[in-house]
Amino acid sequence: MRLVTHPRTRRIGYAALAAVLALLCVFPQPYVARAKLVPQDNNSIGLGSMMNALGGQLQGFAALFGGAKQPVDMYLAISRGTEVTDAVIAKLKLAGPDAYASQHKARVTLTNKVDIHSLTGGIVEVETRMHDGARAEAITRAYVLAISDRIIALGRDRVRRKRDVVQQRFKEAAGRVVASETALNDFRRRNRLAEPEAQLGSALSLRAGLEAQLQAKLVELQTLQRFQGEENPQLQAVQSEVGSLRGQIARTASPSAGVAGPNVAGMSEVSGEYLNLYRDYRFAQALYEVYARSSEEVAVETLAAETASDVQLIEAPRLDSDRKFNVPAVALLALLIALALFTEIYAPATGIDLRLRKSAP
Repeated sequence: MRLVTHPRTRRIGYAALAAVLALLCVFPQPYVARAKLVPQDNNSIGLGSMMNALGGQLQGFAALFGGAKQPVDMYLAISRGTEVTDAVIAKLKLAGPDAYASQHKARVTLTNKVDIHSLTGGIVEVETRMHDGARAEAITRAYVLAISDRIIALGRDRVRRKRDVVQQRFKEAAGRVVASETALNDFRRRNRLAEPEAQLGSALSLRAGLEAQLQAKLVELQTLQRFQGEENPQLQAVQSEVGSLRGQIARTASPSAGVAGPNVAGMSEVSGEYLNLYRDYRFAQALYEVYARSSEEVAVETLAAETASDVQLIEAPRLDSDRKFNVPAVALLALLIALALFTEIYAPATGIDLRLRKSAP
C-alpha cells in the first residue's frame, strides 16, 4: 500500500505501465482486410428492358412473385448467416487438428474477427481484423465468394419457385379459356345466337324500326280520318297496315326463336346467361394473356440467373495501407493516462485526499 501512496513510486508505475501498453498498441501489428460488394437486382442486368420489349406491363405482378428489389438488410442477414460462415470454414479448413478445435470454436472466432456492415448506396462491406495479414485477406476473399454463392443460390431457388407457380397457373388459365370458350360456343349454337353486341343490336333495331313505322302510320291514319270517310280505300289500307305493324310488335314482345335466332323478348331471357358466359370467356382470355407474359418474364429471369452473377464486386479483398493499432491496448492506455491525470494533477489541485485511512475500531 505504501508503494501506491508514495508519489514517486506511483509515477514510476504509471510510466512503466504506459510504456508496456504503448508497446502493445503497436506490436503485434494488426491488419485489416476489407472488400466491398453490392447485390444486383433484376433491372441491373436488363430484365426490365427486356420485359418492356415483350410488351408486359407486369410491375405489380413481378412484385407479387418477389421480383422487386430486395432491401440491403436482407443481404446483411444472408451475409451474417450460419450458412455463409460454415462455407468459409469448410473452404479454408478452419475446423480440424491444424486449426480451431471445433466448428463452434471456428464460428465464434470468425464472428469476433469479421465484421459485415452496410455502407451508403446499398453496398455491403466485409472487414476482417487479424494479426496475420495474409490470413485476414484470405478470410475476406472466402467471405466474398460464400456470400455471392449464397445469394445466387437463393435467387435460383426463388426463380424456380416462381417458375413452378407461373407454369401451374398458366396451365390452369389455358384450361379455363378452353372451357369458357366451349361453353360460350355451345350456348350460341343451341340458341342460334351471334356475337352479343350484334345479336342484341339487331333485335333492338328491328323493334325500333317497327315502332317508328307504327308511329308514322298512326299520324297518317289520324290525318285521313279527319278528311276522309270510313269507306275510303286509302283509309282502309292505312288501318290494315297499322294492324299489321301492331301484330308484329306484339309478336316481338312474346319470346320466340326463328331461323335467324330469338326475337327481342327471347333475347332478353337468354341475354343474362349469354353475357355471363361471354364475360367469363373474356376474363379467362385476359388471365391467360397475363400468365403468358409472366411465363416469358420467368423464362428471361431464369436465363439471367444462369448467365449473370447476382453480386457485383466493387472493391476486391485487400489490406488497408494505413498503420493499425491494437484497440484494447489503446483503450487501456487512454484509461491509464486519465487515471494518472486524476491522481497526479486533479486531486492535488482540488485538495482531494486519496490516501486510504484505517477505520477506527
